Amino acid sequence: MSKHPFEPIDVRFEVLAGLILLLNTLPFGFGFEGPWEDIGFTRGIGGLIGSYLLYRAWYARTFGFHGLIPALHHWKNPRRSTSRLILLGIGTLMLAWLIGNPFQDWFAEPTALVLTLYGLLMLLLATYAWLVFEGGLADEEE
Repeated sequence: MSKHPFEPIDVRFEVLAGLILLLNTLPFGFGFEGPWEDIGFTRGIGGLIGSYLLYRAWYARTFGFHGLIPALHHWKNPRRSTSRLILLGIGTLMLAWLIGNPFQDWFAEPTALVLTLYGLLMLLLATYAWLVFEGGLADEEE
């Protein structure tokens, strides 16, 4: 039996597991050395998996089904969503700068790099969405 597209999807597991794995990357986290003999690397992989689970939960709650790529035809209010995504991308880049500079002793070395990647991907998607909905890629007929 398929779920109605507007029925909320239960994402409690993804949120709980994602938060645990993400919080485990902080200095008080625990891990094992693994074959690479580096506890920090193991915790970082866990953090990436936690980020994926949180993204998956957000996607399911936002669009009503599990997926990975936020296709533009699913956006309900593109103008507002694009501006929010731009602000979130800039905020993520600012957070990455803070983590990579004044707070670098509190986080693993690649944390700022990963956050910078996330922020730049958000800005790339926002730019593409703006071009499709407002700019030169807009379809005149729709």
